[in-house]
Amino acid sequence: AVVSTQSTGTQEQVALIKRQENLQAKVADVVGMGLNETVDLLVQRALYAEAEGLRKEFKLSDRKFWWLKARALAKARNWPELEKFAKGKKSPIGYKPFVDACIENCNKVEAVKYVERLPREQQVECYMDMDMPEKAAETARLARGSEELFERILSQVSAQNTGLRDKINAIRNNV
Repeated sequence: AVVSTQSTGTQEQVALIKRQENLQAKVADVVGMGLNETVDLLVQRALYAEAEGLRKEFKLSDRKFWWLKARALAKARNWPELEKFAKGKKSPIGYKPFVDACIENCNKVEAVKYVERLPREQQVECYMDMDMPEKAAETARLARGSEELFERILSQVSAQNTGLRDKINAIRNNV
């Protein structure tokens, strides 16, 4: 069984190298990359059909492909295509990876689009990750178990920032 697995792995590597050689005219320096890196590069270069072809040929799961494509589109700062991808069909990975990819690529405005598709508790965490405590508080007010969420929000706001703490407490108290 070990030999069979190694043989299959070698065959897949050879097949990937052949595909990469065919792609060489469109994408320089692709030969020798791993499958994930190849898909990433193809998506960044807007070669979506080629990336989809690799997904099918090498049987990448939907979850893995969606994760790779979302990250690659964000790396390429192709925000319209990322949004189109997210809206195309229900995401098998949820929308947190889209949020993370936007944050990693310094685009909070874009990240907010995907935060709004998450459960409220996750929204609060994401807003805190983006240093948006007021928005986190507004969202926490609408969530179940909001008292615990408010405590987490306040724990991340400096005690010296009394103005912000007062705003958060006002939201908490529904003022």
